[in-house]
Amino acid sequence: MTQRVLIVDDEVQILRALRMNLEARGYLVTTSQNGEEALRFVRNEPPDLVILDLELAGMSGLEVLESLRASSDLPVIILSARSGDPEKLLALDEGANDFLAKPFSIGDLVMRVRALLRGDVEELTTLATTDFTLDFVASTASRGGERLAFTEVEWKILRVLVRSGGRLVTERQLLEGVFGDGPPEDGAHLRHHVTRIRRKLEPEPARPRYVRTVPGIGFRFYNAIV
Repeated sequence: MTQRVLIVDDEVQILRALRMNLEARGYLVTTSQNGEEALRFVRNEPPDLVILDLELAGMSGLEVLESLRASSDLPVIILSARSGDPEKLLALDEGANDFLAKPFSIGDLVMRVRALLRGDVEELTTLATTDFTLDFVASTASRGGERLAFTEVEWKILRVLVRSGGRLVTERQLLEGVFGDGPPEDGAHLRHHVTRIRRKLEPEPARPRYVRTVPGIGFRFYNAIV
C-alpha cells in the first residue's frame, strides 16, 4: 500500500523539490503552504506522515503541531532554518518525532521518513533540487527551464554519486561503478568528467554545492535543500 506524506512549507521551491524526490521513491505526496489548509488535509484525508516547517506565515508550525497532537499521533518531522537547541527541544516537547535543520540533504530526510514509516521505498528515478532536475529513467536534465546535455559517462557518474545517498564515494569505487571491467581509466580522467558535470549543474562551479571533492579520497554528492 502506497504511503502518504503531507509536506507543509511556505516556500514553493522546497515543496516542489521535496515532492518530486519523495514521489520518485514511491510515496504519495500532498503539499500545503499554510497551517490551516494542512489541518484540513489531515482531517479529510489523513496522511501517514507529516513534514512540517516551523516558520510558516500565519499559523505557525508549532501551532500546527499542537493541533495535530490534540487529536493524532501520526509521525511528524519538523523542518527549521533555526537549529538552536531551545527551538528543537520545544518542538520535540510538543510531540514532534524528529527535527531537521535547514539546509539538509534529501538522503537524510528520506532515511528519517523511512525509519518512521518502516516501509520499503522504490529505487530513486528522479532527483529535483532548487537548481536542477535529473531524470535517470529518461536520461534527461534541466536547469532553469533549459535542457542540459550529458555524455553517457557523465550520466553514469551522476547515477553512482546521487544513489550513494550522500555517502563518500572513493575514486576507485567511482571508476569501478562507471567503467566496470571496461578499458581502465585513471583518476585524472575521472576528475575531468566531474569538472564538466559541475560546469553544467553548479550555480558556481568554482564553489561546488552539490558535487563535492574530498581531497585525496573521492567525491560526495550533497543534495542540499535550503
